[in-house]
Amino acid sequence: MHLLSLRSIVPDKTSLPAKLFLMGTTFSGLGNGAINVVLQLYLLSLGFNSELIGSIILMSPIGTALLTIPAGILADRYGKKKIVLFGFSIWWLWILILVSTPRSIEVFRLVFLFVGVSNAAYSVWTPIYSSFFEKGDMDRAFGLLGFLNIISMSIGSLFGFIPSMLVANYGFPLQSAYWTVLIMGVGVSVVSTPFLIVSLRGVVDPKREEGFTFTLKSKSVVAKFSLLTVIGSLGFGVFFSLFPYYANKKFGIESDALGSLFFISNLVSAGSNVLASRVSKRLGTLKAIVLALSLHIPFYLMIPLASSFTWLSLLYITRLSVRQIAHPLETSLFMKLVQGEEKATANSIRTMAEQGGGVVAPWLGGQIMGHVSLEAPTYIGAGLYTIHAASYYFLLRNDKEVQTANS
Repeated sequence: MHLLSLRSIVPDKTSLPAKLFLMGTTFSGLGNGAINVVLQLYLLSLGFNSELIGSIILMSPIGTALLTIPAGILADRYGKKKIVLFGFSIWWLWILILVSTPRSIEVFRLVFLFVGVSNAAYSVWTPIYSSFFEKGDMDRAFGLLGFLNIISMSIGSLFGFIPSMLVANYGFPLQSAYWTVLIMGVGVSVVSTPFLIVSLRGVVDPKREEGFTFTLKSKSVVAKFSLLTVIGSLGFGVFFSLFPYYANKKFGIESDALGSLFFISNLVSAGSNVLASRVSKRLGTLKAIVLALSLHIPFYLMIPLASSFTWLSLLYITRLSVRQIAHPLETSLFMKLVQGEEKATANSIRTMAEQGGGVVAPWLGGQIMGHVSLEAPTYIGAGLYTIHAASYYFLLRNDKEVQTANS
């Protein structure tokens, strides 16, 4: 019980801007949880197959990959606030397109492209959030952020029960029920906007007198993390980016059962965020990351062996809860290893690497599911994660944290 105390992820000092940011993130998580549980099922109801759904999903990382490095460089050079506000304008644009335009494969690809562009600007939030805390509080700060995000997404997943209720009690066609919940999720996400914008008042952008140049003192660290991020993104996305499709095709699962799974798994993995800083304190951040990444691989490999949705759920929950221990520590370690004045640039490069994997993974997973088997991507994903865990240790074991104040 002591290990799961929330005090282990609550920083010693949490400023008002940090609290506002966390509140905004919570509403965003609620909306994302609702969207994630119905989106692929809605696309399925429109008649899209795994290859078409994969082609839609990959548009988001393409949009992010195109602009995330320029966004990071411009944020460090001219101010993070301006980039974030640009991201909000693109965010509202894709919402407008989604709700006002006839639904077709082209429209969904365009929407996901704009989602990716807004996410490129959103990558600036990581260094902004880190600037609210001292370096000694970083593991706990990102543990708290991950905990609140997962809890809110978990609750948002319960929106998956709404489509069946709309169909059974109000005579909605299933497709219309999915669409209704999708729009509800977008609406909840909109509530996050004022909290996030007001939190920007706590951001102090450093003034630079020199002309525009691109320099990166932490280039070795950024290169290593970028490689690690690509491998991890591919390992996850080749299968789990299409997990709702997989569950529906193999076991006939709809949004209510999927929502229950996401709710429970996220709730359990939220506990992993609580444990993360504890494990890090005992083993060291790097060893904790490597251990968590290694231990979740066997559960990934066992997914094809699941004979029922119950067994699939148990494996999904266990894998996620173990993997999640590493997630906040990866971001925390990265923020501690890079120079404070170039965090936005460094994080944008890492984000682009993640999105690069995100471009390939859903397309590759969709092709393999369509032409080989539903289970084949799991073996590829588990193999990539094995490389991922080993690479983390061998690439970063000699790197030292930056001893300057965070900014």
